[in-house]
Amino acid sequence: MPIEFDVKMDAGSLSGFVIRHNYMRPGGIIGVFLSVAAIVALIIRWDHWTGVQRCLLIVLALLFLVFQPLMLLQKANTQLHSGAFRVPMHYEFGEETFVVSQESNKEEFAYVDIRKAILKKNVMYLYMTAVSAFIIPRSQCEDVFDTLKEKIREGRKLQ
Repeated sequence: MPIEFDVKMDAGSLSGFVIRHNYMRPGGIIGVFLSVAAIVALIIRWDHWTGVQRCLLIVLALLFLVFQPLMLLQKANTQLHSGAFRVPMHYEFGEETFVVSQESNKEEFAYVDIRKAILKKNVMYLYMTAVSAFIIPRSQCEDVFDTLKEKIREGRKLQ
C-alpha cells in the first residue's frame, strides 16, 4: 500500500536543513573550530593582544558562530519565498520506488537512488545528490512518518 502526502515547506524545516547541511561538512566544522579557538585565545591571552589583534579575533569568533548562520538563515528564507518551495510537493512512496511531483512536474526514483538518508526524530533528509535533498518534516506527515522511515530503511537495504 503506497504512502502519500503533501509537503508545504516551512521556515523551520528548511532552515534546519541548511544549517545542518553546512555545519556537518568539513568546512563548517573547521569554521566552528576556528571561531572557538579565537574565543579561547582571546580569553586566555587578552593582555598579550593589541587592540587590532583583539578586534580581528572577535571578528573571527563571530564569523562562523554568528554571521554565517545569519546569512544561511537569510538564504533559506529567500529560497522559501521564491521558486519551488512556494508550491507543495506531493510524495508517493511505493514498494520499490517513490514519486515526487509538483504541479505538472513528476519524477520517479528507486530507493537505491537515495545517496544518503538522514532519518531524525522530527525530519528526514533524502539526499539524491551531494548537495540537494528532499526534506520531509514529521509535522507534514505525522500519521505515516514512522512507517515511512521503516520503508526507506528497508528500500535502501536492497542496495
